Amino acid sequence: MSVLIAVVGLGFVGCASNRGRTTHFWTVAKEASHFSDRQDPAKWDMKLFTGDLEGGNDDDHLPIRFGVYPVPDYNLIGEGSFRGVANFGYTGAGGLVKKIGEKTLLFNSFSICTSDVNREFVGDVHDDVFFQIVVLTDFVDTDNYTHLGSLISSRNHPHYVGEGFYKTKNNKIDYLAFINADHDAYAIVNMRYFDLSLGKTILIAPQKDGSLRSMQIQSPAMSNKEIDAYTDQLLQRTDVVDFFTDKGNI
Repeated sequence: MSVLIAVVGLGFVGCASNRGRTTHFWTVAKEASHFSDRQDPAKWDMKLFTGDLEGGNDDDHLPIRFGVYPVPDYNLIGEGSFRGVANFGYTGAGGLVKKIGEKTLLFNSFSICTSDVNREFVGDVHDDVFFQIVVLTDFVDTDNYTHLGSLISSRNHPHYVGEGFYKTKNNKIDYLAFINADHDAYAIVNMRYFDLSLGKTILIAPQKDGSLRSMQIQSPAMSNKEIDAYTDQLLQRTDVVDFFTDKGNI
């Protein structure tokens, strides 16, 4: 299965069978080989490259513009090493809206389908969410849906990068998250750095004065299919309710 760029709404990119070996996948030798392959035109997947040129992302509103680079055939680092990537929470219809009283919240998450790359870290689950963001907002564009956007790309396989944004009436929340083959994951939200090993869920509360507040949550391991129900549970926690209903928030 091959995914060019996963820009997904409510759901996930289907994952192929994920059962197999559990030994350490990413080695120094594979990293060196992959580095060489990225610069060797003979190793590039020209079918992917042509498709990206024809349907590449032209959305300038995302934090970082998607660039069309030639990339090595995904199977060069291992047959079937890529099963799929996805986001859940973002949709072209405006996103999954959650409520705490009169407060409006939107969320998005990125996940990686289980393969030989990450199986030693996640077991034989269908897919693994490595990042979630929940944002308090006072603006939802129900006509043109200009208030949000999201993208996750597999083009750095076996490393994966996702990005997105949310607009409020007077602010914009930009975010980027990535995970590498050693299962190290990080995020940046409006230039604040987050080590996702300390918590994959990031809460953002824009303030009336234009500043931001953040809260990092150590969420459990979960799949794409579980993230919506988990978010509902999260938003019932007293500390989370207090965070999103603080008097300084928009």
